[in-house]
Amino acid sequence: MPKYKKKQTHQMNYEEFKEGIQDVSIARQAFLTILFFAGCRVSEALALTSDDINCTQDMIYIQFFRKKGSNQTDPTPLPKADALLWVCGQEGKLFTFSYRTAHRMVQKAFPAHYPHYFRMNRIVKISEKYGDHYVYSFIGICAQSIDHYRGKVDIKRVGQALSEELK
Repeated sequence: MPKYKKKQTHQMNYEEFKEGIQDVSIARQAFLTILFFAGCRVSEALALTSDDINCTQDMIYIQFFRKKGSNQTDPTPLPKADALLWVCGQEGKLFTFSYRTAHRMVQKAFPAHYPHYFRMNRIVKISEKYGDHYVYSFIGICAQSIDHYRGKVDIKRVGQALSEELK
């Protein structure tokens, strides 16, 4: 797991994300959008080629080759919209920049964040909405690894649910 000085727990929504990437090239927007929606590692996104992409009428399916002991997953379905449309028209290696350049791209668009932030953001969103078993299938990591990505949560919702139970 990456070692950061302070764990970021703010979850980014798509509107906030889209605003941050509006001033970069379409290829870089596509790369950042893959990080945002897929929750993949930077190295997994950088390794993508056109052979890993399957575009249908409504979705883009991306076959990631998981790293660091994660289980391989089925192709990841992403919405066929905005900058992601760019990947459907490419041949060969999709992204020709380095890991360091990818890191700088994230820092320029989102100065308070780091590339792995998007992975944490997606894992937490999937876990909260659908449960951990969906995270296993979508990202390919185990429960113990999921816990590393979770931040402090607002337990006010639990209190509200308990109050509603009394009614």
